[in-house]
Amino acid sequence: MNHTNQISVVTDEISQDFEHALDVAAEYNITAIDVRTLWNKNIALLNENELLKMKRALEERNMHVNVITSPFGRCVLPSSRFSTSKKKNLLRNPKFNLGLFERIIEISDFFETPNIRIFSFFQKRKNKVKEKWQEMIELLTPHVKRAEELGKTLLLENDYLLMVANIENTKLFFEEFNSEALKLILDPGNYYMEGDPTTPEAYSYFYEKDLVKHIHVKDPKYMIPGITGIFTVVGDGKIDYESLFKQAIDFDYKGYFCLETHVLRNKENISKKSLQNMYNLLKDL
Repeated sequence: MNHTNQISVVTDEISQDFEHALDVAAEYNITAIDVRTLWNKNIALLNENELLKMKRALEERNMHVNVITSPFGRCVLPSSRFSTSKKKNLLRNPKFNLGLFERIIEISDFFETPNIRIFSFFQKRKNKVKEKWQEMIELLTPHVKRAEELGKTLLLENDYLLMVANIENTKLFFEEFNSEALKLILDPGNYYMEGDPTTPEAYSYFYEKDLVKHIHVKDPKYMIPGITGIFTVVGDGKIDYESLFKQAIDFDYKGYFCLETHVLRNKENISKKSLQNMYNLLKDL
């Protein structure tokens, strides 16, 4: 199998100009892309004309959308003191955020993909996670059931600012649901920010339980404690992606290795270098 065919990219890590991002991706023979924001607008908020424009651009290049990289669940909990219902704010208005679910389903139907990225609500104060855990589960449960009914796959992304941030809570989360409609976006870079290991041994459980459906690839240079990670070209940072790619292949992983550089400047240049390094690694493996 040619594993270089398993490379994907979140398009806004290259450019907000969607067509340009696709052209750059095509240089690396990428045919499947993840879409989060384009034309400075979130995928969940695009209108019909914008979706048609997207589809035409993809069809012209023989590409398709693999994951609707939605903002669903990347917001505060309703019980949070930061919660508001006054503005249509994706981060602070949980009713508005979760209310986009059916629209996100429609968009996934439009692009003929079952895969929808979701999150587990903001909670930076780690001592509050246990206290708020049941609230998070109850909020997500009806959407998981809806995904089961529709044959959709909700892909949870671990994120160090959210309820499901570390490896331990990721395991607990999937034990709570035990649903085939719920899988994991394995994001070693986000686990790094949480202070968790980024070794194959740390992730074996997820492969053994057949949870890994998608992999995000970003490489941290260092961590600013309590704030964020600073990221660099994949291959130049702290994570040994050769060993992680090999692990995925050894477990017969069929999904994509999706570049999400997470850099703040020179995105296109760093994404190009990262894609080339990913291509070389996978070719060698």
